[in-house]
Amino acid sequence: MQDLRRVFEYSTQDYLEKYKLIQLFSIPFVIAFFIPILAAAPTYLAFGGIFLRTGSLPDLSGFDIGITILGYAISVFLISDTIVNLNIITKSKRTMTNIKSEIMNALATYGLRIFAINTAVVIILFILQILTYELPGTQIIYPLISLAVAYILFFIAPAIVIDDSGIMEGLVKSATMAIKKPIYIGVWILLAFVLFSIVKLIGDFVLGSFSGYFVLLVNALLVLPFLTVLQTHMYMEKYPLAR
Repeated sequence: MQDLRRVFEYSTQDYLEKYKLIQLFSIPFVIAFFIPILAAAPTYLAFGGIFLRTGSLPDLSGFDIGITILGYAISVFLISDTIVNLNIITKSKRTMTNIKSEIMNALATYGLRIFAINTAVVIILFILQILTYELPGTQIIYPLISLAVAYILFFIAPAIVIDDSGIMEGLVKSATMAIKKPIYIGVWILLAFVLFSIVKLIGDFVLGSFSGYFVLLVNALLVLPFLTVLQTHMYMEKYPLAR
């Protein structure tokens, strides 16, 4: 428990000290989450996230599908770049690296690697969702598969950014850390659920029908950046000198 306490202390201090910088680099989060809404895909807002209505896909034209793919590709790219920059900001606190020089080189290295992984995951999960759509028990099978993939890839971003790992090496490091420290992931998920729930309740109580957009905005600018910082500090606990 002492290591978790230390992680939360580092994360909170880091988040508050670099709040303005973190917010600046979190703006693409907002843009990324709103792009799918503007695309032709049958998306819907729920719990501050954007989801795809699989059953409505046959109604889309070829042009609609093309625009949707482009929109999601841009969205995934922006999310990947934002995650990289937030990891670099967090990394600089505990490893004394230069933020400016790191971010200048990040897009061509870490950003493309994480974008490639995120894109592959989105495509694979989408194909699985289509293939299992009408199968009995798909309400259980697909979420379990998604959960397993998310668990193994939980530390992929910090593994790539902090350790300057390639894609395959990053996958191995992420899986290894996930297996060794399941308590970290459990605590992170619990905290995420609590924070998202609080934001959702506030949005529903104050804004009513406009709650979805409020929740999306608050999650993108406040909640997700903190969770990303926390995730990175959790990963860096593997290094005694970074404590």
